[in-house]
Amino acid sequence: MKKLQQGFTLIELMIVVAIIGILAAIAVPAYQDYTIRSRVSEAASLSGAVRTAIDVAFSEGYDLGSIPTTPASLNVSAAASYKSKYVSAVSYNASGRITVSLTTEKSLGAAASQNVIYEPTDRGGNLSWSVLGSSTVPTKYRPKN
Repeated sequence: MKKLQQGFTLIELMIVVAIIGILAAIAVPAYQDYTIRSRVSEAASLSGAVRTAIDVAFSEGYDLGSIPTTPASLNVSAAASYKSKYVSAVSYNASGRITVSLTTEKSLGAAASQNVIYEPTDRGGNLSWSVLGSSTVPTKYRPKN
């Protein structure tokens, strides 16, 4: 009687392990970048209320450069209230530029203790927002405009 082969040979198993190792070597760093980027995106979320308030002030006749700088005059909460696990403060100036400071949380990696800066641009009566290149957060972690 012929003996039928059953199972896998050692070389086949080693090839499978090698392929899994290569895939893991590529996937782990990509996943780490993805998780840091998702944590930094909290900057966009917490700056949303201030961006909206500046949009409203602009539509009510304030020019960029003369936006009221006190939270009460913009009808937003005090800067101290815009905090979370990854964001330590949200501030703005009279030109409408918003600076979001990130915390020292270790899970932010290279983005820890950095800033995301949003700049308004007048587009014919409407403001558009963009993340400035002078933001100190590494480019690969910055939120989209």
